[in-house]
Amino acid sequence: MIPGPSIFQRTRRPINLLAGAIFLSLTLVYGSAYVRDMLKTSLTQSRNLMDAHQQDLTQKQLDLSNIKTHIAQFGVLREQGLVGTADREGWVEQLGVNREQLHLADTLSYLLKPPQAVADAATLEPEAMTSDEPNSAAATQHDLDFELRGITEPELLNLLRSYRAQVNGRFRVQSCRLSSPSKLGLTAQCTLRFFNLPIIATPS
Repeated sequence: MIPGPSIFQRTRRPINLLAGAIFLSLTLVYGSAYVRDMLKTSLTQSRNLMDAHQQDLTQKQLDLSNIKTHIAQFGVLREQGLVGTADREGWVEQLGVNREQLHLADTLSYLLKPPQAVADAATLEPEAMTSDEPNSAAATQHDLDFELRGITEPELLNLLRSYRAQVNGRFRVQSCRLSSPSKLGLTAQCTLRFFNLPIIATPS
């Protein structure tokens, strides 16, 4: 009698269990390696995303710090009328108010020219200065021409000094000419150039 088949019959179950255990072990090993690589990739992506968010947060903090640093200066410029809506009507009215405050002769005449973009004004011909409205986003200049007869030089200086202190705007004296001397005084012809930068609303 050959014992082989009998031995095979007795060992077949343990061999099958061993083979199953080996297969399960290999599956767990390769599965664990796959899960490990997948988690490693996910962790790398998460770290990269976190680094990107951190850089974005750092930039936003710098922007916020910059805004906080300059917002007071911006507020001052806005209060002075340099930034925002140009108070053209107020410029003219204030000139008349200052003349009355200083009790100067009631001989004031003025002309407030249309606004011009600062970048374009130097290249435009005089006849083109009133043709088109400037770009709404551009810094603008506004020339206020006025003439006042029967005034002395100290009175003119006092008028300009008082006007600068009270007017809602920033200007420079572009030109000023004194002529026609008489016993009543001189004739002053001056150009005041105001500057303004509009505030452009950005879409939210």
